[in-house]
Amino acid sequence: GMPYKQWYQRRVREEDHILWRACDALYNFSISESNSGDPNKIEAVKKEVYDMGTVKAAIPHLSSPDAATRRSSVMLINSLAQLEETKADIREKEVVAALINLLKPDEGVMTHEHASKCILTIADQYASKALILESGGVELLVNLINDPDPLVQQYTLETIALLGEDCECRISLNDSNVIAPLLEILMSDYPVIQALSLRVLYIVCQEECVRTSVKEVNGLETLLKLITDEELTDLHEGVIEVVGVCMLDTDQLDSMKDSGCLLTLATYITSANPSGQLNALRAVSTCSRKEENARILHDNEVETTVMSVLGGENAAVLSQACQTVSIMVANPLCKETFTKVGVVQALMKLIGHEDSKVQEMSSLSLANLSLNNKVVCLDIIHDENITKLVEVLETDTSPRTLSYLGHVVFNIVKFEALREELVALNIVQSLSACLTNPDTDVCISACKALAALVADSSARDELLKTNALGSLVSLLRTATNKEVLRKAAWTVGICVANEDMAKELNKNGALRVLMDMCGEESSSNLAVMALEKLLQYDLAAKYWHLGSLSQIDIIGDGFYDTGAHKPGDDFKSCKYLMDKKVDNKRAVLYIGTQGSEPEPVDLKSESSTTGSTTNIKTGRSTAKGKKSHKEEKKEEIPEAEAPKEIKDTSKPRLDSSFKEYIEEVTSTVQPLPTQLEQIKGLSVFVSNQMGGPVSDLSKFSSDLHIAQLKADLKSNVIPIGFVKRGIYYHRALLFKL
Repeated sequence: GMPYKQWYQRRVREEDHILWRACDALYNFSISESNSGDPNKIEAVKKEVYDMGTVKAAIPHLSSPDAATRRSSVMLINSLAQLEETKADIREKEVVAALINLLKPDEGVMTHEHASKCILTIADQYASKALILESGGVELLVNLINDPDPLVQQYTLETIALLGEDCECRISLNDSNVIAPLLEILMSDYPVIQALSLRVLYIVCQEECVRTSVKEVNGLETLLKLITDEELTDLHEGVIEVVGVCMLDTDQLDSMKDSGCLLTLATYITSANPSGQLNALRAVSTCSRKEENARILHDNEVETTVMSVLGGENAAVLSQACQTVSIMVANPLCKETFTKVGVVQALMKLIGHEDSKVQEMSSLSLANLSLNNKVVCLDIIHDENITKLVEVLETDTSPRTLSYLGHVVFNIVKFEALREELVALNIVQSLSACLTNPDTDVCISACKALAALVADSSARDELLKTNALGSLVSLLRTATNKEVLRKAAWTVGICVANEDMAKELNKNGALRVLMDMCGEESSSNLAVMALEKLLQYDLAAKYWHLGSLSQIDIIGDGFYDTGAHKPGDDFKSCKYLMDKKVDNKRAVLYIGTQGSEPEPVDLKSESSTTGSTTNIKTGRSTAKGKKSHKEEKKEEIPEAEAPKEIKDTSKPRLDSSFKEYIEEVTSTVQPLPTQLEQIKGLSVFVSNQMGGPVSDLSKFSSDLHIAQLKADLKSNVIPIGFVKRGIYYHRALLFKL
């Protein structure tokens, strides 16, 4: 190594012919181990040459007036260009400008080859792209596309491909008329050059102005001629990719129709190998996302072409064909045509396909086809493979497939006439299975479908038979996704419109879950609405939750007041409260005219009055034992009835007193002429039954009376008619009744 170093340093100051010879010698030394095949040796030699300072010394000679010196200098630098240290040196602005100058036409082929490769090594970074653009490198690179040396062509195309990733560079390439030489070089004898040309076309055509240039030079006609050449099958995939990008422009697509290019493409789809079909279908599906493009494709009957592919066997092609259908049917004309040519039947056969992607895309197509389309929904439900659709919903298949099929079911059940047929296929059980799926989209689609099904009576029966309602509650309890919670709450809100389902939901703990949800700051309005509806079927729960009832809430048999509760407490059933051991907590007040019949027992007597009674109409007190002048006989307030033993504890004690209260109020208070008199009369009646007016609560001994009742009944649940010494909440409840 040292002799070379000393020799080089001595010679760099000599005349030009000595300089280029010195560069050639160092170049040859730097590549001396290239044939060894050992990457470590190759890199070691290059590193040794670089450490001599050769790159920094050679850079100034890139601008030498001597052509041979420029050539040898760039060859030496290029031989070391793969080293990171060299890349850092040649990314400098002055070096990039010098390398760009070496691309000019008056330079030799070897200079072009090594200069273009040097530029290629740094063209992957944005800063270098900017310098290349600034130095006028784009135009010079475009001119080199048709250079006679294939290596120059290759390095040039690879560099342009990297530059084309930047929007500003694509525009500059278009201004430099890059399309014409790219189309011309497609006729190259070298497959690598042809493939690179197509790759560059695909990249630069991402820019609209470039696609316009392609149209101006009839580029698509040139490209589509290649797919009719059987000897160029290796280029067909790249050609279709470029055509697909160009088809994004409606004007371009329209010109394809007029020139017959669309017919050529359609023919290719039906006759190409699977790889070609796949790429052509991708092109069609990509361009058909625009409504105007879909209309042009429809005018050329592309739907029939796509349909012909759905009968094939290649899974990738089938999947892409289904996806193409799913996109094209966004256009009403395409949807109508697909329906007429039997696409529903073809897609239904693919639902049970062994390939999960085919299942997924066929399900998506059916979901899009059936949206607001009764004809398609009828075709689906009457298809021989409809049972397969129901079965797939219960399998452990792709979550997307389940989600799309859930949307299909939702689209069908929106039509009332079709619900019963679908329910008969056991669809409720299948949707119930989807509610337990961990995927959020599956749960959402299942909730939507179930909510729509609830309108059908047969579906409601099935919901009660299956565990669908329990799964809904579990979803509300465990889900974290906001949209899942919204849809589940919405479904519950619809289900509670039916009393039987409301009761079933309550059995599964829906009340507690909804209460917890509504207690959160970010609670959904749908959860609040569902809770309100659910509480209407259980006024006891509503009173327990809200602490009040409205005027329209009519209390009936079965209502009970548990009193205040702590946050987080669960609402307990009456049966649960009756089964609990007697405690010292507030008694549960029960309302009911039906209950268990006790055995004959001795009754404990306790006066329920303070020594006087009040006439309902006059409100005047009379001494106990005396008749009012408007009464024909004395009304005595009944004494407390408390059984010592009750055999049947499944229901509260029969409240005969309460039944008598209802009869008496009906006969005495209701006939009063005005509402005000009725209110006053009812107030007097309630006061009389609860022990009369109370002036000193501490002397009223209501607590002792209630404790005695709990002990005698052996229960914390006391029928309201048993209470003869009641305070404010006893009286308020009786008044409400």
